[in-house]
Amino acid sequence: MSQIPIPEDRHFRPRLLGYDPQKSRPWLERTVYSAYVFVFWLIVIGTYAGVPALFGALGWDSGWGFVLMRALQVVLLFLLSAVIALLLILLLRKYLGKVQERYGPMHYGPAGGIQTVFDALKLLAKEDFVPAAADVLTFRLAPAVTFVASFAMFAVVPFASGWVLADTNVGLIYLIAVSTLSAYGVLLGGVSSGNKWALIGALRAGAQMVSYEIPLALVFLTVAVWSGTLSLGGIVDAQLGLWNFLPLALPFVLYVIASLAELKHIPFDFPEAESELIAGYNVEYSGMSFAFFFLAEFVELFLLPALIVVFFFGGWHGPLFGLEPGSLAAGALESLYFTAKTAVWVWIFLWIRATLPRYRDDQLMEFAWKAMIPLALFGLVLAAYLRLIWR
Repeated sequence: MSQIPIPEDRHFRPRLLGYDPQKSRPWLERTVYSAYVFVFWLIVIGTYAGVPALFGALGWDSGWGFVLMRALQVVLLFLLSAVIALLLILLLRKYLGKVQERYGPMHYGPAGGIQTVFDALKLLAKEDFVPAAADVLTFRLAPAVTFVASFAMFAVVPFASGWVLADTNVGLIYLIAVSTLSAYGVLLGGVSSGNKWALIGALRAGAQMVSYEIPLALVFLTVAVWSGTLSLGGIVDAQLGLWNFLPLALPFVLYVIASLAELKHIPFDFPEAESELIAGYNVEYSGMSFAFFFLAEFVELFLLPALIVVFFFGGWHGPLFGLEPGSLAAGALESLYFTAKTAVWVWIFLWIRATLPRYRDDQLMEFAWKAMIPLALFGLVLAAYLRLIWR
């Protein structure tokens, strides 16, 4: 092979001369991650404290001013979801590269830190192709339904005391209703594509998501029964003395498993098994339509671990070091506690994705109906019984 002549303009020239894949650059990677987290934290503070303070100072916190304030907060939350997706995609690629002993992102930005930014720009510029056999309206609608279902969960997730868009007393019911909509988007996307592989992927995804949403909803109800409220803020306040992961150990484990199934991550990724379905239900999507499916997946990769923190690990609670509760400094510190706890569970989800094998679809469906749902019902009954005795 060395004797084959190669034209001068086709010689390989590596972009990073002297790059050693075994050489560690932890300080550079940590700097990149810290920059993403800092931007994330600034957007959270601006959304939940800065915008209300600004509108309150201007006297625009009622009537149409209140509507405008909420609209601005929604725009900032959309920006927050984009930052979350960029950061989590980068972390996933880096972590999978380390675990599987291969290159991760390395060319664009410090330690490959802006690779995901260029990927986003590529998707923005890419042609949004619609297959000739597709149902155009449904094909266009499906990614929006999936993303809106994930994005709408932000409305009731509390980042700190009082830092929530809608502190409704039926927050859990809202979560159950909204989380089921993403299954409709996946089904619509696969069925409307006019592609048999997409159809099979959509049916598999729909069956999995519907099956595992039942134990997920039962865990929600178990937490509500134990805490005596349907409000997420009330659930966090009920954990001042004892975090729920101790008395509700069984529902906690079931929630983690069901969350992995909802995310369609390994070992529950058979709706998107590339070796079988060529990416599954979204195989015919490109450009921003594909990006919305991708964005919804990584927004849920943040929100579902965040709900673990809310339900089982005390939410934003932590030492305030003498700060006045309700102040801006206290809220910023509480949001930092909440983000740090969520980051731990995001890493656990990535670790599971990088290490566990994929199971067969019949094994996963059997596990849902024969193990998860009966155990979730048992956990609900046990929580109701213990609450009657001890509380």
